Amino acid sequence: MADVRIEHTYNCSVDTLWEKIFFEADYNDRLFKEALKFPAYEQTSYNDTGSEIRRSVEVTPELGPMPGPLKKLIGDGLGYREDGVFNKATKRYKITITPNKMADKVTITGEMWAEPLGDDKCKRVFTCSVNAKIFAVGGMLESKTIEDMKKSYEIGARFTNEYIAEKGL
Repeated sequence: MADVRIEHTYNCSVDTLWEKIFFEADYNDRLFKEALKFPAYEQTSYNDTGSEIRRSVEVTPELGPMPGPLKKLIGDGLGYREDGVFNKATKRYKITITPNKMADKVTITGEMWAEPLGDDKCKRVFTCSVNAKIFAVGGMLESKTIEDMKKSYEIGARFTNEYIAEKGL
């Protein structure tokens, strides 16, 4: 199992992040399709119950260079479904990621929240655990997943701050 904690500073308040950015369709379309250059992104469900938001998205990320054993194992067209629940009271978003290949052998769970940093700034924190139970290459897959996640979140953080500035948030 491999764990990661990813932190970025956003130029907005915690409330602005959750209420005006994170769940907005325009933001997500542009983040996944333009900034991250994912070949496919679709929000497949969204339900606001009043106390929580439940959302599912299906994506196909752009795969970068991959070690030979992983490329052979995974092949082309790797995608995943992210199921998330945002608790409005705690302002925490918990996710489960289910890959479209080897879903019975790979478990990815995470939690996201934001901490205030003063005047219209916050620190977005994402913690994640990746567990791949695959003989001989599980650790390699875990490391590659975390490496790709860190890169995507860095790109996402830059895009988010640009989006905040563009929208005057």
